[in-house]
Amino acid sequence: MLEQLFYCHVPMSHLENAIKWYKEILHSEEERKAQLNFPSGQMLFLVESTHQATATFKVNTQTHPVIAFQCMHIKALANHLKRNTVKVDNIMDDRLSNLFLDFYDSDGNKFNVQCDKF
Repeated sequence: MLEQLFYCHVPMSHLENAIKWYKEILHSEEERKAQLNFPSGQMLFLVESTHQATATFKVNTQTHPVIAFQCMHIKALANHLKRNTVKVDNIMDDRLSNLFLDFYDSDGNKFNVQCDKF
């Protein structure tokens, strides 16, 4: 059975701008490629596309992300993104055990972040 997500491809309208954005906002210091390597082993690849594309889709009128991340400190992440003028939605509480945050990269790709509340 499936155990984890191994990698994702994200369409970008201009790869150099996307690399710059990801390096400034989401990278780790050792990251020097058009990909992000996560401590858990997953990879996120940035792929330049000559076609209009984003890593989102709509259900009725609501935009949904294709990719979601997990973190331990969602408020710190939200503050980091806001300090770097990233479009960030309000943190949502599912009133059970999770907090959620949506943010958008330089191409308008919507991403979701989930954080356990305990």
